[in-house]
This record gives sequence, C-alpha cells and structure tokens, in this order.
Amino acid sequence: MQVESATKWRVPPLDLSAVSVLTNETERRWNHGTNHGNGGNGGANHNGRESNSSSQTTIKKIQYGADGLPIDPRDWTRANVWTWLINLAQSEGLDISPELAQKFPMNGKALCLMSLDMYLSRVPIGGKMLYRDFRVRLARAMSL
Repeated sequence: MQVESATKWRVPPLDLSAVSVLTNETERRWNHGTNHGNGGNGGANHNGRESNSSSQTTIKKIQYGADGLPIDPRDWTRANVWTWLINLAQSEGLDISPELAQKFPMNGKALCLMSLDMYLSRVPIGGKMLYRDFRVRLARAMSL
C-alpha cells in the first residue's frame, strides 16, 4: 500500500485581507432573533439606527514607515509580509526564492504568534534574523 504525499492535498490559505465586518453588522447578527426588552427589533430604534452607543466604531489610522510598510506589524497584510521578507532578505544577503514568500502565507498578526522555532523551521538560515527584526518592529510599535 502506497501512502500519498501530504503536500499533494494541501489547500492554499484563504486570503481574507480584503474582508471587513462592520461592528453594527456583527451586533445585528448576534442579536438576531433575540428579544432584549427592546420590542424584538434587534437593538434598532424607530429611525432604523442602532441604539447601542457601543456600536460606534473607531477607525485606526495606519502610519507607514520609510520602507513603505505600516509601522505596526500587526497591521501588515500578506503583501506587506512578503515585501518585508524580500527587503530583509536582500539587505541581509539571504537566498531570495519564490518559496520564501510561500513559507510565510500569513499577515502580521499571525507572525506575532510565531515562536523562534517556527521561524527556524521555515528558514533555517536567516530565521533567527527574521524573528529578531520582526520582534524589534513589534516592540517599537507597542511603545508608541
């Protein structure tokens, strides 16, 4: 009996970078079908607007650095992660290949969850440098 390779059935990651859910929409979905003492209208008042003051969203303004990337790595999209990888690989003399970006199919928030060992398993030579650079950027952003 022959075992098939696990990479043959790998599903590409889903890109949700262009998806946004408004707070009002989220609250409407949670409140849908429940009666919270407001006549069963799901939190809306008579003119159709949300009556809950916590439904107001604050828009975060993203600041960009000299390299064109958002200063806070948690705001990075997949494209920003790939730009960071390529720029850092070029400046540090690492081997730049198409597989480098494929080893990090994630946004900045996902990079925050990665340990040093996870970087090293993806990029044995240079993983420590990538990890250190990312952590320095994250620490700078959190100190602002």
